[in-house]
Amino acid sequence: MVLNKTAFGRHETFPLRYGWLSKGISAAIDNEDIFRSPEQAMMQLGIGRNMVNALHYWLQAAKLVIFMDGKGIVTPLGHALLGEKGDPYLEDEATLWIIHWLIVSNVEFATGFFWFFNHYSAPRFRDKDVLQALEDFVEQELGLRRAHTTLKSDISTLLRMYSPVAGRGGEEHLDSPLASLQLVNHTEEGYGYSSLRTSRPFLPTIAMHFALQQRFADYQGQQAVKEAAIPVRDLLYGGNGLAAPGAAFRLNEEGLMACLHQMMDDYPSYYALRDTAGINQLYRLTPPQQPDEVLFDYYQGGVA
Repeated sequence: MVLNKTAFGRHETFPLRYGWLSKGISAAIDNEDIFRSPEQAMMQLGIGRNMVNALHYWLQAAKLVIFMDGKGIVTPLGHALLGEKGDPYLEDEATLWIIHWLIVSNVEFATGFFWFFNHYSAPRFRDKDVLQALEDFVEQELGLRRAHTTLKSDISTLLRMYSPVAGRGGEEHLDSPLASLQLVNHTEEGYGYSSLRTSRPFLPTIAMHFALQQRFADYQGQQAVKEAAIPVRDLLYGGNGLAAPGAAFRLNEEGLMACLHQMMDDYPSYYALRDTAGINQLYRLTPPQQPDEVLFDYYQGGVA
């Protein structure tokens, strides 16, 4: 796997917190220079300096804001997802699944998160096990050297961000809305974690539709092509260095197929499953939509 850019540990060990992305987008819309001055950002956002740096990072990792010459420019995706016409208060559970996908599919800005959800397959593990696996991946697969403390901060932040803790209260309950997705859990023994592939019948079909529109655009490389196909196996396990919706959403094969069939019911003109030369493939029947268009149709039209 060859990457032109990687990012580890840039979150200042702060998991994404409730309200951060919406607050950051609103601030950037009002003032593109808000993040130029940490002091100004601290005052306006009501968070500490390290948290400002973390928010600056998460806005980019989720592809909602791009920074050019210090200016924070909200992307069309940021407006569509968390702007006034989207879901700024995270009232729709689908929004959380989409934010999750945006982060774990961003291999260049959230490399450790991408690796965990798309490459790490151990269903049960301890933090030291997953850290060692990440270190091996970075050194052997990426051919890079990263400080042990940097990679450790990525793993500890990821586990806090995704694993709900019983009895957590006060500031701790603000750690991350993504813990509610239950993609990572503490084991019953209390000293390890699990991240199991299951059927997840509650996964909103819009999240899969959104992910697939992006995945097809990346896979095909030519958005003008009307019909394209991806092997179901690639959607389940990944391929070509791209994120796999099945892996990112922790779906087993049965769960992925059930989700695809439901999605074809909800979006009948977009997809078809066909067996071609013994390979089960998902065909895209229309040119892929831009990500912001997918979200605009959903939040404004209430589709699926």
